[in-house]
Amino acid sequence: MNESNTIMVAFSATSIHKEPAKRALDMAQEKNAKLIVLSVRDKNITEKVAKVTQNHGFLGKEIVKDLMKDIKKDRDELISERLGRIGEEAEKRGIDYKTLQLKGDFVENVVEVAGKHGVDTVLVEDMGRKTDRLKTKLECEVVVV
Repeated sequence: MNESNTIMVAFSATSIHKEPAKRALDMAQEKNAKLIVLSVRDKNITEKVAKVTQNHGFLGKEIVKDLMKDIKKDRDELISERLGRIGEEAEKRGIDYKTLQLKGDFVENVVEVAGKHGVDTVLVEDMGRKTDRLKTKLECEVVVV
């Protein structure tokens, strides 16, 4: 299979939902395409959640530090579990796939990975401004699920 027949489904790590994954799997199977499953996580999400909690005065400083660790661990486990399920389904369907987990800006990471892998189609959930930015920055087809 060549790199020019590649579909990517991109998730914000806060929302890995079944519908975009199913659509990407169906499309990859139908087109006999390689599938890239990308999860991009805001590298500061745990700090942001903890800061909101701390700013509202709910908890003390040490409890907030522990909360940050717990949020990160739980998020990592949840993301890995959901991406693992997509990978299992790809294997069942005989789809060549790659799973990537990155941290940082969603749009920048999607654009970089799409360019690096010669992606033809990117599937994403409607994420408002982020989706609009993707449509202007990507040279490939963008399917909003």
